[in-house]
Amino acid sequence: IMVKCCSAIGCASRCLPNSKLKGLTFHVFPTDENVKRKWVLAMKRLDVNAAGIWEPKKGDVLCSRHFKKTDFDRSAPNIKLKPGVIPSIFDPSSHLQEHSYSVMDSPKKLKHKLDHVISELEDTKKSLRNVLDREKRFQKSLRKTIRELKDECLISQETANRLEAFCWECCQESIERDYIS
Repeated sequence: IMVKCCSAIGCASRCLPNSKLKGLTFHVFPTDENVKRKWVLAMKRLDVNAAGIWEPKKGDVLCSRHFKKTDFDRSAPNIKLKPGVIPSIFDPSSHLQEHSYSVMDSPKKLKHKLDHVISELEDTKKSLRNVLDREKRFQKSLRKTIRELKDECLISQETANRLEAFCWECCQESIERDYIS
């Protein structure tokens, strides 16, 4: 058998054998559509997958923590809610945890998101490799040009060395600046 859990966001109440002893009772959603709608709106729970207001399923419950003491009819042996009452006690910070409900995306949806991120990462790696290859080719051609200038005696060995050192520094700096940060 499945343990019933309270449907309110951020509420950890579970319907266990000792719940009643702790004064905790669990209440199914009203069959009256109008009152049910008011319960759902009071909960401010969104359904991330359906991108709308969450809808209770058959057997979903709210625990007594979300109702005022005056909402209960304690005259009967079984504690009941008075007709037409609306739950009104919700932790205001709990709806901030709503994003954790997005983890309830179906495995298929999560896999799709993961695949998308992986493919973006692969594309980024590919373009980084291309840039680094371009950088290497540029460096090679620059070195070749420096060698040719020196061979033609258009620049001295010292100038060639300085240019080569400068070219190497420049390329290293741009690689670090653009791709490591």
